[in-house]
Amino acid sequence: MARSDDAAASGSRLAPYFGLLTRRVQRARLAVALPHASPGDRLLDLGCGLTDLPARFPSYVGCDRNPLVLSEMRTRHPDAAFAAWDVDSEDPPAEVVSRAPYDVVLMLAILEHLPSPVRALSRAGALLAPGGRVLATTPHPLGRLPLEAGARLGLLSRHADEEHETLLDRTALERAARSAGLELTVYARFLAGLNQLVVLTRR
Repeated sequence: MARSDDAAASGSRLAPYFGLLTRRVQRARLAVALPHASPGDRLLDLGCGLTDLPARFPSYVGCDRNPLVLSEMRTRHPDAAFAAWDVDSEDPPAEVVSRAPYDVVLMLAILEHLPSPVRALSRAGALLAPGGRVLATTPHPLGRLPLEAGARLGLLSRHADEEHETLLDRTALERAARSAGLELTVYARFLAGLNQLVVLTRR
């Protein structure tokens, strides 16, 4: 679930996780999500990948299930907090719980990789402060063929494409949110409608 805003990943041990357009797609996700956060927010970034967000949010915790990503991020941002966490299969680790609650939980491009988006959203929602938001992006089902073609051509991450479990439309996202005790308050499409943003709050 690595995501990058840093082209330096090319040619490194992380190269299999990136395509030629990965950086551009990552920027598009951040462009639609970050207007719903402010620099003073306590931010939990699930599936953080390679990102510069620790430099932009003084109160930042990044989580990923990829040890290579976490090692690289700890090197780049030694003052930030990072934790290994597979949000679908495990309860949050102590270092995440100890810094809760969070004003914003980012879940950019990870729901499509998980067997149970409801379980992941429930765990994320439980860590929110009153008035907090889950900001999630995920490909729309209409994007399946472009995603697969882009991965084959090396434009997008082949690794990410192989990890896709399911693509959720708006109805499925709303249903998953309700089952997790969350309410969808904002819905938007971006990147020619092939991707979606949802802003979720606790019910």
